[in-house]
Amino acid sequence: MPRKVIIGTYDTAVNGWTLAGYELAPPMWRESYIEVPGMDGLIDASAALTGEPRYDNRALEITLELSTGTRATREAAISAMIAGLDGREMRIIPPDLPDHNLVGRVHVSRQYNDLAHAQVIVTASCEPWQYKSLATVVTASGLSVTYKQLTLANEARPVIPTITVAQDTTLLWGGNEIALGAGTHRRPEIRLAAGDNTLSAKVASGTGSIEIKYQEATL
Repeated sequence: MPRKVIIGTYDTAVNGWTLAGYELAPPMWRESYIEVPGMDGLIDASAALTGEPRYDNRALEITLELSTGTRATREAAISAMIAGLDGREMRIIPPDLPDHNLVGRVHVSRQYNDLAHAQVIVTASCEPWQYKSLATVVTASGLSVTYKQLTLANEARPVIPTITVAQDTTLLWGGNEIALGAGTHRRPEIRLAAGDNTLSAKVASGTGSIEIKYQEATL
């Protein structure tokens, strides 16, 4: 399979481009220091809410080359890419992590188109996270009056899941019981950290089911 990048619905390999370069800047944590009179040191306001680091956007640069066709057809391909992609915020599937995507505003820059080949450079200012292309869904049926333990694996980004239960259900999270009525819920106290998280569920009587859905992301 050729190495490629998919930008929105634009597949660089399908459109004849060779991926000559791909560089995604490493994540850079954000800092916002505030001096408080009467206190030693500085307070970093960027981590004040949760104590976790926050990250700035990441610069992406993609170099594409095209040597097939005539100079005129290559020029048309460049124009079509600019018309379809430039200035738009899009999902970008990287070559080395095909089940994830970046989100960024794209700029297409024509470098040259000589008698032999053409080159464009695609840049984007991307959100810091590389999101899984598909949301993670964990389900369990046959819930009973005793707790059933569920393991919720999560990548690097903390996330609040969406929880759907078929009937009145009690959850056990971090040693605390949380009562949910039948339906779909998002509870801010249920926040998945990186790695394996444990959530337990039971119903008051009979049997029930639960669905937990969340968007994983890595840096």
